[in-house]
Amino acid sequence: MKFAGLSAILFGAAIVIIQPLVVAALTPSEASVIGQQITVRIDGANTGSGVILESQGNSYTVLTCWHVVQLEGSYTVQTSDGKQYTINHSQVKRLPGVDLAVFQFTSNQNYFVAKKGNSEQVKLGTNVYVAGYPQGTSDIDFRKGSISRVVTKPNNGYAFIYDIGGFPGMSGGPILDEQGKLVGIHGRATTRPDTNATTVYGIPLKTYLSFAPSTSPVNANNLSIKFVLAKTLKEHSNYVIRSVAFSPDGKTLASGSSNKTIKIWNVATGQEITTLKDKEDSDTVMSVLQGNSVVSVAFSPDGKTLASGSLDGTIKIWNVRTGQEITTLQGHSSSVRSVAFSPDGKTLASGDWRRTIKIWNVGTGQEITKLQGHSDYVESVAFSPDGITLASGSKDGTIKIWNVRTGQEITTLKGHSSYVLSVTFSPDGKTLASGSTDKTIKIWNVTAGQEITTLQGHSRYVQSVTFSPDGKTLASGSWDGTIKIWNVRTGQEITTLKGHSSYVLSVTFSPDGKTLASGSKDETIKIWQLSK
Repeated sequence: MKFAGLSAILFGAAIVIIQPLVVAALTPSEASVIGQQITVRIDGANTGSGVILESQGNSYTVLTCWHVVQLEGSYTVQTSDGKQYTINHSQVKRLPGVDLAVFQFTSNQNYFVAKKGNSEQVKLGTNVYVAGYPQGTSDIDFRKGSISRVVTKPNNGYAFIYDIGGFPGMSGGPILDEQGKLVGIHGRATTRPDTNATTVYGIPLKTYLSFAPSTSPVNANNLSIKFVLAKTLKEHSNYVIRSVAFSPDGKTLASGSSNKTIKIWNVATGQEITTLKDKEDSDTVMSVLQGNSVVSVAFSPDGKTLASGSLDGTIKIWNVRTGQEITTLQGHSSSVRSVAFSPDGKTLASGDWRRTIKIWNVGTGQEITKLQGHSDYVESVAFSPDGITLASGSKDGTIKIWNVRTGQEITTLKGHSSYVLSVTFSPDGKTLASGSTDKTIKIWNVTAGQEITTLQGHSRYVQSVTFSPDGKTLASGSWDGTIKIWNVRTGQEITTLKGHSSYVLSVTFSPDGKTLASGSKDETIKIWQLSK
């Protein structure tokens, strides 16, 4: 080995070795969840598959192979939830010179959109996944293989050849890389009559992008959602705002703070309505909470009562109209970090720093059951919209899904590399969002128990996450002092709200989705309005 002259070049210079960034590959099971979410079945004059590539409002764009939809007539698109949408052939647009076509369907359902990968990084030996719906079945087929050849002069766009067998009907389905990102469209297969050897072809995503360089929905979505600061509330006597919650009618807001108080606000005027006080001493702030912060507040579904959890280990139920305490739930032996009402308002869940979750009968104030399984603090609890399951996020880095009726753990979601600080269900209950001290937000498929996507952009801990009422957007509050609004379908950041001067500890949408409230360590509550 010759190194002559090298010392002269490097002498006196600092040598920096840059390690390449390695992105962890998904397991086949994790990748299959993504494949199921973004792949559609196409039936009609011909049959095949397609991939949900873009979205804007209620309009979804599907990319497929032209040979799947080239015959005239009506087509039906079946999505991952089994719903069907009719497409007329006149809506199909063929891309010139390649075996690709796009069309759109309209739905008010919240479907995930494929994340675009870099197909130019797909080389010989690259591992890929293919998804699609074989003819004669409504069940998706998911396969793993690797690229065996990259064609330099492709015919009809077919540059990828891979060692993945397939079935008729899978044409038009996605080719995913090991991170679950779309890198191509699965297409044709040919068989040599003399050897019966089958060659499978796909079209790189860059081929589609070369025809549609400005079709990304991100910019359109960014422009369509804009929140502006409407009010700043500052009546908590210079103490940290730990939790905020809207009433079911959206007219009032509750806030809990480190000065042991709960305040009820008129959202329209920004004026304080009342401060909740201990029933035994109406002239003083809650005596039971005098030593500790109120860290979690939650309205009952009818808006008549409010629950508060405190670092002193107690939970209080309040009459919102009178401002009087109804009862105190005692049984936790350490700080209560989170409280959540069931959808019917009859039960309450609470999580504490002793790794325990308790389910309470709100009417009697009695403990119904205790859920145990986390190995560290329980930071957040959330009921599913049907009230059957409960999610809990913990300092142990996991999320557990529980059957509330039986008290049994259903599954454990693992993927965060640090504490899980917040969990929230989507309005349809099919997905769950979680925020963590690893600075990420993860979206999970609840039924499959698999991660769908990771949202990245915050520079510090993600303390709070909340879905909009339509489930299409997600808000996150972070220790970096910002609130980010995300497109749930695409995983793209829509906008960043700046205005707080310190940690954002709680965020919540109003029931109509037009208002967002945030509480911060900077001792303020901010009310953000959706700009028309």
